[in-house]
Amino acid sequence: MKTCQCCGLGIEEDNDVISCFKYKTLNNPHEEKSNCLYFIEKIIEDGEPLPPVQHLILAEQELGKRKMKVSINNGLRM
Repeated sequence: MKTCQCCGLGIEEDNDVISCFKYKTLNNPHEEKSNCLYFIEKIIEDGEPLPPVQHLILAEQELGKRKMKVSINNGLRM
């Protein structure tokens, strides 16, 4: 399930809310976020999760790849 608590861009705050590194919003940690374009599973290296800024870079790279595939496919003529 895609929730802010599982997202690499989520920063846990004191009062049981998650701050989104990308959108700068406060969210319920258990709220379903299946429509969020920037959702990325937490990546663990050496027992520690990557910082949110690195997760954001990876998410933006993935979005860039998807846009490129769409633009290439839409440009083809048959």
